Amino acid sequence: MSDYPTHPNRMEDRTMRLFSATACRRGIALVGAALLGLAPAACDFEVTNPGPVQADNLNDKGAFPAIVNGMQRAMVEALNYGGLHTAAVTRELFPTGQTGQFGIEPDNSVGRLDEDEQGTPWSAGQQARWLAESGAARMEEVLGGSTDKNLAAAYLWAGYANRFLGENMCAAVIDGGPSEPPSVYLTRAKDNFTKAITAGGSVGDNTIVTAAYAGRAAVEVHQGDWPGAAADAAKVATGFKFQIKFYDTGDQYQLNRIQWSSFNQPYKAHSQWGTWYADYYDATNDPRVPYTFTNSVGTGALECCGVIPWWPQAKYTQTSPMDLSTGTEMRLVEAESLLKNDQMAAAVAKINEVRTTAGMAGVAPATMDDAWAMLKRERGIDLWLEARRLGDLRRWKANNVPGALDPKEVVGAASHLVAQDLCLPISKTERDRNPNIG
Repeated sequence: MSDYPTHPNRMEDRTMRLFSATACRRGIALVGAALLGLAPAACDFEVTNPGPVQADNLNDKGAFPAIVNGMQRAMVEALNYGGLHTAAVTRELFPTGQTGQFGIEPDNSVGRLDEDEQGTPWSAGQQARWLAESGAARMEEVLGGSTDKNLAAAYLWAGYANRFLGENMCAAVIDGGPSEPPSVYLTRAKDNFTKAITAGGSVGDNTIVTAAYAGRAAVEVHQGDWPGAAADAAKVATGFKFQIKFYDTGDQYQLNRIQWSSFNQPYKAHSQWGTWYADYYDATNDPRVPYTFTNSVGTGALECCGVIPWWPQAKYTQTSPMDLSTGTEMRLVEAESLLKNDQMAAAVAKINEVRTTAGMAGVAPATMDDAWAMLKRERGIDLWLEARRLGDLRRWKANNVPGALDPKEVVGAASHLVAQDLCLPISKTERDRNPNIG
């Protein structure tokens, strides 16, 4: 797989191309103007290959919207690759054995995340972080102490990029530095979300502010700051959604990769066969985890099972947006905080608020263990295929949180997982090129 270098000295040319070619030549705005109130800068579509843009040319407020669009495109790549690779390990989807383009590698299929196979999620996540943080720093310098909506948006994207890394990576490496704990990403995410709250408030953008509160609450969950997480979650209405968008521009990498890799032609790389999500959907028709039953099979085969029935997920189309933060996630943050304080009835009420919002019947667990199992299940349903489950499984395991997981999502005969790596490793390319990593 391709693996872009993550040291900033080697990223400058690619950075300028992301800002110029992506945001301008393609005319992509990955979050719509109605959501962030931003629009792409005017573009000269007659220029077919302008090449790298000099950094000084970005020291102009007129370039800010294009810079923000470049940040969002980088986040799309991180979610596209990270979401697919981690979902195989968490068994949010079941690989079909197809290993070509958009396929899932054999080790990944059985639960291993190897450094020589997971370079792209690592580098794509690092690029998303670096582009957002460096872009925000450039805007700060140009604005000279003032702020605007673009800077607030840049802080927000820096928060989400670091959250993605903190939830999914085994270690933190910042701009060619040494290996550090992944909590470093979470600290950076919280700092950027806090800046987004302040900057968004100063320009009157309630969407940015609310999304930043939601993003910060999710980070505080992983930091174990339950009072902070509950307080931030309470500021987000249940109906709130903040999403990243995908577009059909003729570039398959801008499509929703989870959908595109499951599509009939030419990939069929994964299925809902063999997942507890399919069993649950069969029993309940919960609209949050839909799949399509077919009589077809995937394009490959697995040692465990032979050819795999092809039951593609139906949550996403090629251009469906992906949730980054929602009010229903915030209700589950509150529910988990309540369970940690042994307030089962109040926690179940929050879980059932989420289920009612989805049009589903409530649950009535009899014991605390059952309540924890319901909480874990509900987070899986609510955050399905959003690159969030790996971090949840890791923190629950690290903290010995009660409540059983489904046998189809943990190592064992039911899942056909022989291992379950719960974080993405530092890539081999990073290790080879970074002298500060032992």
